[in-house]
Amino acid sequence: MNFQDGMRHLDQGHFSSCYLVTGEESFLVQKLLRRFLEKAIDPETLDFNLHRFQGESLVPDAVISIANTFPVFSSRRMLIIQNADQIKDEGGDFLAYLNNSSETTVLVFVAEKPDMRKKLFATLKKRATLVTCPRLYEREIPAWIAGEAKQKGLHLSQEAIWFLKEHLGSDLSALQREIEKIWLYVAEETSVSEEEVSGALVQRVVGGGRSHSIFELTNAVGDKNITKAIRLLNHLLSEGAHPLYILTMLTRQWRQFAVARETLDSGEPESSVSKKVPMPPGLFRRFLQQLHLWQSGEIRQAFERSLSADSQLKGGSLSPGFVLEGLLLDLCRPSDSGSVGEGYTLPFRYQEIA
Repeated sequence: MNFQDGMRHLDQGHFSSCYLVTGEESFLVQKLLRRFLEKAIDPETLDFNLHRFQGESLVPDAVISIANTFPVFSSRRMLIIQNADQIKDEGGDFLAYLNNSSETTVLVFVAEKPDMRKKLFATLKKRATLVTCPRLYEREIPAWIAGEAKQKGLHLSQEAIWFLKEHLGSDLSALQREIEKIWLYVAEETSVSEEEVSGALVQRVVGGGRSHSIFELTNAVGDKNITKAIRLLNHLLSEGAHPLYILTMLTRQWRQFAVARETLDSGEPESSVSKKVPMPPGLFRRFLQQLHLWQSGEIRQAFERSLSADSQLKGGSLSPGFVLEGLLLDLCRPSDSGSVGEGYTLPFRYQEIA
């Protein structure tokens, strides 16, 4: 079963004697383990009935001895083995236990990428309940953000969800922290009465109180509004934004332009672009308007000059502000030549968008 199925399984009070929890998304794994503790054991008896082990250092027969001991003032005892893929069980103690496990013990093996060909995990596959917690795909992140916010009673607008995803990527721990901050802000700020939390409010909270966001800058660059872009750049730098972060976000903007331009130039409709460069409809319309201002040759030059700016920021003697201002002045000025040389291929494919 997947993570959501596992949570429902525990919420319904269904407990197997053995579980194998796998997957690379540690945030989900830890959330699942917390739910085990909430549902499987009386919280007042945790000191007596909860036992944690590390696979690389445990002694199998000692673990089995505890597993076969009756719980204290509780209907269940719980054992959690982290890094279970590092268990050394030459004597076959765990294999024997899995064939005759205690009905009053919940034994949880946690392994990120277990080798299912090994005897222990092959047996667990047959005898235990499996719960997988893989990393979410990028397309799954918006729904996850909306769901986490809903649990807090927040209804985030599409722009708010998009901002969080673009700002924090797929780091679920960071996303949850920012949703918590938004919830606290809305709860404490009596002037916030809107049912739907706007993108502007989220940018203000997540941006740490900055008067302007990186997305205002990328929009100004997309519009080729050099005066506004320089002003926003100076604001961001004065408020502590890291120069390399600014450059990364500008490069991402051009990568999105590259994907969209290549898609349209190949004869595909705008609907294909929206699948490869997903964003809320209102923002997508503006994105297309900006795209018409950028020819393929200019996008290529943007990548080339961004690489040069990256080198200067990391090892040059010029100030970051001077380097980034020079980049914007170079790219946002009107150009007569946007043609692409014969056989030229745009440098970033859509699969690389993070």
